[in-house]
Amino acid sequence: MLAWRPRPLLSALFYNVGPFAALVAVWALVVALIHPSPAVLPSPLRVAEEVVFTLRSGVLPDYVQRSLARLLLTAAAVIPLGVMAGLLVGLVRPAAATLMPVFRYLTAIPAIAWLPVFLVTLGFNETSIIATAAYGFFFPVLFNTLVGVQTVPRVLRSAIRTLGGTGFHVIRDVLVPGALPSIAAGMRLGFAYGWRALIAAEMLVAQGGLGHLLFRAQSVGFTPRMVAGMAVIGTLAAAVDFFLMEPLEERTVRRWGTVRP
Repeated sequence: MLAWRPRPLLSALFYNVGPFAALVAVWALVVALIHPSPAVLPSPLRVAEEVVFTLRSGVLPDYVQRSLARLLLTAAAVIPLGVMAGLLVGLVRPAAATLMPVFRYLTAIPAIAWLPVFLVTLGFNETSIIATAAYGFFFPVLFNTLVGVQTVPRVLRSAIRTLGGTGFHVIRDVLVPGALPSIAAGMRLGFAYGWRALIAAEMLVAQGGLGHLLFRAQSVGFTPRMVAGMAVIGTLAAAVDFFLMEPLEERTVRRWGTVRP
């Protein structure tokens, strides 16, 4: 059995931040040696100045708030649906035989490819943006829930029924706890896919949001703001993953999985 030990925060920060610090150093060195046009490759200092400017002007906080609010709404809607769908196809064989080919087919279609359809059917509004992000978020949660259900030993299900438990008790006391590590992993992966789909949809539809920030900067050829927006998008995703999604997954594995402290 594997032994889990929590990573010291400073060590974790070093290994997560160190490579990016080295990348920024190389970036600054290239700019200093080649002197490219800021429209082609702005310096890290110029990008940092743009981040500070958008922060002080209130543009960046407003756009960050809008994007995170959309992502939170997407997660609140998709996670329960993905878990329920995973339980359904994991428990009901006819449902699995019918739905799994459809799900596998749909996963091959990028979420952003559905945006034109959503715009026609749902309108040029927030709903289309959320639907696009939800499409990207949904399938990792679904498939990881299914994997979690399939890995729960059947003897545990039989034991609950032998003791007089119903199907509801099997789901509540065996399947859901046993599948939680996989569900947490699916949430983490779904966040990444949903975030990418959300930013892409915002670039084409939204009034406000980090994707819209990128689109506006591109429309006027303002490269420093484009790079600043990309840096903020990546930093937010990394921060949410490091401080929320990864600890949630690790704690779930420690409590319900095969890893023990």
